[in-house]
Amino acid sequence: MTKEDEDAIRAIELRFNEAWGRHDPDAMVESLAEDAQFVTVNGAWSKTRADFRDLMRRLHGPDGPFRSSRRETPELNVRFLAPDVAMMHTRFHIYGDIDESERASIGIRVVRKLDGRWRTVAVHNTDVRRGRRH
Repeated sequence: MTKEDEDAIRAIELRFNEAWGRHDPDAMVESLAEDAQFVTVNGAWSKTRADFRDLMRRLHGPDGPFRSSRRETPELNVRFLAPDVAMMHTRFHIYGDIDESERASIGIRVVRKLDGRWRTVAVHNTDVRRGRRH
């Protein structure tokens, strides 16, 4: 639970955004454990690293809605639950989605230190919709 650990966890999100901008599904899954589960803002639930990579290939492919999008995360909050487990809440935006010009979302990423490296074990994202009561 050091500053280096927190920085390594934050870097996972930043590398994901960079991979998103390159539309590189292989790089998008680099932090995921093999059995990581990922729920997207649209409710797609991938139960393995390979499933999520396949989903990202479709969504970022030549006909996919994210093919020309970019993603940024202006807010990250890391909370350690144990020396080898942490969760990160994020506020992120996707720009250039074919279906929506701008998407605002909040996510939670659960990470675990495995063999000395922080790995993503679960992600759940949700869109923030304008006009809804919070």
